[in-house]
Amino acid sequence: MDATSHPWATRLLFAALVLYGAAWLAAWVAPRQARWAVVAGAAAHLLAMTARGWAIGFFPLTNKMESFSTAALALAIVAAAAWRPSRWFALPMLALTLAAMVAALRFPLDLAFPPPLMRTVWYPIHVPLAFFSYALWSAAAAAGLAWAFGRDPEWMRCLDRWALWGFGLWSLSMIAGGVWGVLAWGAYFLWDPKVIWSVILWFHWGTFVHLRWTPSLATRPWLRPVLAGVGFLFVLVAYVGTSFLFGRSSHAF
Repeated sequence: MDATSHPWATRLLFAALVLYGAAWLAAWVAPRQARWAVVAGAAAHLLAMTARGWAIGFFPLTNKMESFSTAALALAIVAAAAWRPSRWFALPMLALTLAAMVAALRFPLDLAFPPPLMRTVWYPIHVPLAFFSYALWSAAAAAGLAWAFGRDPEWMRCLDRWALWGFGLWSLSMIAGGVWGVLAWGAYFLWDPKVIWSVILWFHWGTFVHLRWTPSLATRPWLRPVLAGVGFLFVLVAYVGTSFLFGRSSHAF
């Protein structure tokens, strides 16, 4: 079954790309109004992925195309839900959404049926939680950037909140991933680049969450935005680097 067997899903994916691009352009001149283009793009994107999932009878995350597409969708949903009319927040979030969407559409758009190791309830729990964690941590890094340019304390509160939510979802994702690992490979933990960097992410953001309660760091507000930026770089390594730069992995993406 190839992309031509589900033309509407493919058209909706490209429509989402156009709407995300329109939102990015609008964010330069009218950040407040740009949110609606993001919402429209996310709606088209969600319909496309739902159609692909319906066609294969399973969660539509079976290959690298759907992986990047789901990452873009999570970024768009978080951007729309956490929207603030600031270029320093909107532009980075939309640029990431566009980059993930462009990467997705560079891969073949064929529909693919999941292999047996994916056919467990733990897989469609583990992976979406991971992508929403990535998106929330991206939003936290964007909030840190906005704080650096405006020093508005509201951005620091957003940064702390989104980092905490991302850490909570990531913890749940690791639990679901561990159970899935036992079913798929017979072990909760593997010396695998993706798994190792998942643990690094957990420790980094766990440390970050506790920094706000450290009295000796209260006079260094710049530290949390910096660590959020470092955490975002770790996200890129954990998601993209381990799939394309670190050689063989038990994870396909």
